[in-house]
Order: sequence, then C-alpha cells, then structure tokens
Amino acid sequence: MHEQKKNTFFNKFIMIALVGIIAVALAGCGTGEDNSNASGETQEEITVAAVQDYPPFEYKVDEELTGFDVELVEAIAEKANLTVNWKIMKFDGIIPALQANQVDAAVSAIGIREDRLEVVNFSDPYFESGLSLVTLKDSAIEGEADLEGKTIVAKQGTSSLKLANKLAKKYNAEVTKLQDDATMYMELENGNADAVINDYPSVAYKIKQDGEDSQLRLVGDKYPSEDYGIAISKGSEGLVEKINNGLQELKDSGEFDEIYNKYFSEK
Repeated sequence: MHEQKKNTFFNKFIMIALVGIIAVALAGCGTGEDNSNASGETQEEITVAAVQDYPPFEYKVDEELTGFDVELVEAIAEKANLTVNWKIMKFDGIIPALQANQVDAAVSAIGIREDRLEVVNFSDPYFESGLSLVTLKDSAIEGEADLEGKTIVAKQGTSSLKLANKLAKKYNAEVTKLQDDATMYMELENGNADAVINDYPSVAYKIKQDGEDSQLRLVGDKYPSEDYGIAISKGSEGLVEKINNGLQELKDSGEFDEIYNKYFSEK
C-alpha cells in the first residue's frame, strides 16, 4: 500500500516537472523572436540623437521624424542589422549626451571637427557642406564688410557660431546665439538682427520652400565648412565599423544617391 502511494506521488512529480520544462522552453522561444529580424538574426538596438527642427536634414511631418539624415540612418541601420530608437534633443546637448553614453550615436548635420574628434568618434563623411551669410531681400548688406556694427544671429554650438564670432570681431558686430532655425529667421524678419549665418543646404532649402514669399537672400559665396558625419560614442569602434560598412553599401548600390536626390535634387 505504501509502495503504491510512493509510485503515485513520484509519477505526479515527474509530470509536473515535465510541464514546467516545456513552459520554460516555449517562453524562451517567444522572447527570441522579439530581438530577431526576418532572417532570424539578432538585431542590435541603438539610440540615436537628433534635432527636430533642421530641414531638410531633420524635421517632423505629422509628428513623425523625417529628413535626409533620418532616412540615411534608417537605411544604414537596415544594411548593418541595427534597430534605431530616436531621441530628440537640442543641438548643443548632443555631444555631451554622447560623452555621457546617454545615446549611442547622433546625426544632425554634425561637422567633423578636431575638437569634437577628441571626445567622440565619427563615421566616414556623408555630406559636403558650407556656410552662408543670409539677410533680407531689401537689406543693404551686399558683402561681409557691410556687417560693420550689425547684429549677426547663429545657432548655439555650431560651426556657424564660430564663423559669426570671427566676423563679429573683424567688423565690430554683435552676435546673438539661439537654439533653433525658426527663431533665428524670426529675429531677422522682425528686424532684431541684420544677418544670419547658417549651413548652406538648410538655407537654400528654406528659400526654395518659401518660394516667392521668401524674404531671405544669400550674400556672397559659401564659406567652407566641415563635412558632416554620424557622431558615435567613444569606445564603440564596433558600431563605427558597422555604420561605415552600411554607408558604403548604400553608396555602392546607388541607394545613397536616391535618398540624396530626394532632398537636394536642385543642387
């Protein structure tokens, strides 16, 4: 009698153990699917910082982040088997965020400069830019010498601000530092500033989008500036390699040109 009870208990124990093992195995299979692509390969998730107010590179349409930089990074991620989580930031907070490892990478028309290379890594260059002096159509400013005693607006933390400070020192002008493009152009159009210095592609895009209603005009030739690159946290050399390989694949296949022409076909 006792032997029969022992056997019954033992059989129940075995059944419970088997059910537990099967449940754990099924749960493990479900988790794996969430981190894999259609081919079953595990995708690395990265957080990428970007601004949201710098067309045509980054801007929002119906609350969805888009633009040349955004489409480019998404295309690179697809080639490099990466999943991108976007983090919207102000431009002057991007490099500190990379240094603090709050984000893995950043893209916002970021010039590859020596001072930045000391604290972050960069991908291979993906865009050749330049800086432009911008004023109103009815302004008397025809060249940089006409900035004597005037007020120049530039964005905080950018190469444009460095040029603005240089010209201000040369021509006894004042510099106003602001955080976003819309506010810079508003200062100019409201008469609170005499000129804006900004990246040429962004200025040209705005003038084109505004059409006949545009109050802006470019002054003189472009000033040389740094090429743009994707900024990446120090110590992430593996991510640099993945991004560079993905970027090269896009260039070799012609997909890079397709994205470029979508935003800069008139250049």
